Amino acid sequence: MVGVGLLTRYVVGRVLLGVLAVSVLLVGLYTLVELVRETRALEAGYGLVQMLWYLIQTMPRRLYDVFPFAALIGALMGLGVLAAGNELVAMRAAGFDRLQVSLRALLAIVLCLVLLVLLSESTIPRLESQARADREAARSGQVYQGEFGSLWLRDGPRVIRIGYSAWLPSDQLEFGELLIYQLSNDMRLAEIITAERARHDGVAWQLEQVERWPVNDRSGRQLFDSLEMGSGLSPELFAATVARPRLLPTADLLEMLKFLQRNELDTLPYQRALWSRIVYPLNVLVMVLVGLPFVFRGSRQQGQGLRLFVGVGLGLLVFVLVRLFEGLAAVIPIPVWLTAFLPALVIASGMVVVARRL
Repeated sequence: MVGVGLLTRYVVGRVLLGVLAVSVLLVGLYTLVELVRETRALEAGYGLVQMLWYLIQTMPRRLYDVFPFAALIGALMGLGVLAAGNELVAMRAAGFDRLQVSLRALLAIVLCLVLLVLLSESTIPRLESQARADREAARSGQVYQGEFGSLWLRDGPRVIRIGYSAWLPSDQLEFGELLIYQLSNDMRLAEIITAERARHDGVAWQLEQVERWPVNDRSGRQLFDSLEMGSGLSPELFAATVARPRLLPTADLLEMLKFLQRNELDTLPYQRALWSRIVYPLNVLVMVLVGLPFVFRGSRQQGQGLRLFVGVGLGLLVFVLVRLFEGLAAVIPIPVWLTAFLPALVIASGMVVVARRL
């Protein structure tokens, strides 16, 4: 049992080192691309310090994005080092078969996934949301991220609080629970406006279920089914500030789905984001499991180049399949949960066929 425990720690440690090395490399390259893009947006309010802080805050999100590739390539590298030194052969001679080695490699990936899932449910969404709001606040001075995800905007003579923002399948934003403070020329409060729902068409706010309270008018509350209100904000500001569904934690996705259902709005973007988050660990494990046979079949002379090539190829294949099946839910009347599980099922079926032939 002591020998088994020692070999387990050794295999897990090798795989973890491989995943760590590849993660650092991929996140570094991804951050470098983001750095080049962000330098084009440098201006008076958004300087080098603000840009670097933005890149640091969004680094965990980049790790979440590249981890499937890092897990696959890192596992292949870690076990490839053992194979190149004939250590896998020695382990098999000591009673460790391929299945036992594979399970220990997957154990290392599971440990990484547990930590990453915890981050994706707490730290990553908070940092991403705050980073986007801080960046736009530095650029335009018109955005502020409030408590519980509320968004404060300065739109000319108005200060607007947005309670929630929801992405629709048409790639448009639906806003809700708006509280608008209308200021006079001398910066005094002129009226208060509330709206249950709103959209921004690029030049004006389209408000629904509106109530107005003029401060200096005794006429009292005014009710409107709809109201158009001019705006100086650009759609790009909302696109850069409001987090996409895939970046939201599971609890927020569930709350948003309930809210959209109550208001009879399309829930497809948030259903896809929810199921993508649920099957994320499964897709990672399937990717790694499919790549492991190439390590055991590769000889020492083949080196790690072929294994890395196969790993990248498999990673791209899974990425394409996931994106392809996600799009099926919008054009084919099949359940969203089925499109989320299809990539893993297709790859697992292919793996079974290949294993039988081998």
